[in-house]
Amino acid sequence: MSHQQFSRLLPYTCEHLFDLVLAIERYPEFVPGYSQARILRREAGALEVEQSIGLGPASFSFRSRAEFIASEQIFICAHDGPFRRLEVRWQFAAQQEGGCRVTVDTHYQPGHLLAAPLLRGAMELLGPRLLDAFVQRAAQMA
Repeated sequence: MSHQQFSRLLPYTCEHLFDLVLAIERYPEFVPGYSQARILRREAGALEVEQSIGLGPASFSFRSRAEFIASEQIFICAHDGPFRRLEVRWQFAAQQEGGCRVTVDTHYQPGHLLAAPLLRGAMELLGPRLLDAFVQRAAQMA
C-alpha cells in the first residue's frame, strides 16, 4: 500500500479549515484533478460522496464515505472504482501560538492491476498538490 503525508501550520482557525475540507462538493472549483464531487447522502457525522478525478486522458470515478468529528478530524475511505483501498485522514490541531496545524495522511492501494501504474502516477502528482490547493483556497476565503 502506498502512503503520503503532508502537514502545515496555517494562520487560520481549525473550524475554518475543517469547513473548507468538508465542503467536498466544491473540490472541482480548486482541487487539481477533480472534475466532479457530489454528496449522495448526509448523516450525523458522515457523508456519502461520489467523486471523479483525472489527470490528462485518465479519469477515475469512485464512491467514498467521509466520517468526521467537527473541527478535529475527517476520515475518508473508498473501496471501489480504481481503488482496492483508499484512506485519507485530515487532522486539525489548534496551536498555542495561534493558527492550526493541518495534516493529511493518505494510504491507497490500486484495485486493478492494469490501471495501477496510471493510478500510482496520478496520486504521486496530485498528492503533494492537494494540501497546497487548500492553503490557496483558505487564503482566498479569508
